Amino acid sequence: MSESMMKEPISRRTFLKLAAGSAAGALLFRFPFQASAAEETAKSLEIRPCALSALPAAEESAKSSPLVKGSYEDILSLVNTIHDSSLKSSVLSMIRHPEPTFMENYSSSSQITRVYNKLVEMKLADPSKISAETLFPPVPSRLQPFMTAPGSGYMSHHPYPGGLATHVCSNLHITSGICRTYKDVFGYDVDYDTAMAGQALHDIEKPYVFQWQKDGSSLKEYTLAGQGAHHVLSIAESMIRGIPAEVVTAQACAHGAPSSPKEEQDVVGWIKAAALIAGKDPVRSGYLRKDGEGLPAPHKQEGYIVHLGDHDWVLTSPASQKSIAILKNVASSRYGIDAEKNPEKFNRFRNYIGSQVSFMYINHLSSFPDGEEQIEALAGKIVTKD
Repeated sequence: MSESMMKEPISRRTFLKLAAGSAAGALLFRFPFQASAAEETAKSLEIRPCALSALPAAEESAKSSPLVKGSYEDILSLVNTIHDSSLKSSVLSMIRHPEPTFMENYSSSSQITRVYNKLVEMKLADPSKISAETLFPPVPSRLQPFMTAPGSGYMSHHPYPGGLATHVCSNLHITSGICRTYKDVFGYDVDYDTAMAGQALHDIEKPYVFQWQKDGSSLKEYTLAGQGAHHVLSIAESMIRGIPAEVVTAQACAHGAPSSPKEEQDVVGWIKAAALIAGKDPVRSGYLRKDGEGLPAPHKQEGYIVHLGDHDWVLTSPASQKSIAILKNVASSRYGIDAEKNPEKFNRFRNYIGSQVSFMYINHLSSFPDGEEQIEALAGKIVTKD
């Protein structure tokens, strides 16, 4: 990339103005952190109360949420700080249209079986964990937009409608902050464009992998090359769309940096699996070094930065699990919903609340001595009894 691309595109003062003015940033900093938080939060987020009997399906829950819409707009704003116009355009196009175009190469079951058998032969697919039939999720007639997808599986990080937007928004802020910190502390510019593009695209196929089901749960994810399939499929889509090799490599490092020979081989495996699915030669395309057994040398820091920036899950996964457990209690005590006997009704309840305020905020409230009472009060502001 050119020297100009390696410079951070905005100054610290300009960045702070942008962050302070962004919709998601404003929502985040308006979250009140005091004992009377519940009512103020409902007011500050402009939550539209919804009757229990009228709770919308997952996609509509996300679309109705100022938090989710603000996060999505913030993602677009942050991607627009990428200096290279061609790369910026490609990343924006993928976010706006995350359809799995690599699936155009798989119009028959025999083509899928062929690539699956090759993945098994290369020890990149474990037959005990994934089959030819589950290698790819079904392709819907209309894929949900990026903005409505969950951040991950049903009990992992940000597993509510719009959770992908809040997750990627958080990661982009973290990644941008790391780039700025290295400039401020160590006095040099990393390749900001590569780090930000790799982070923006790291979960690009989650709208495809985590399709919402009628019962309010998301589609089950299978394991591919030792990771949730979305990781390899997202890398494959970037390859198909012609994203530059250095960005694809940085994106592939989201789930693991090449900090040791073993960890490097993990990343190599994800790239090999993605290249096979995308029909690309990983060496000729520049994703791997000439012997095909390692990442291009010397290793660049941008992949490590993408990996560091994707660590939002360290807090958000346990936060989501704890929040869901509390919401089950609230659903039962306040609304008479038994999550085990009526999972669809509970899923609509938890999905709507999660999309409106996030499970992160629910978890934060739970840290107060009267946390569960605050959460029940907040739930009452969001979901009204019939």
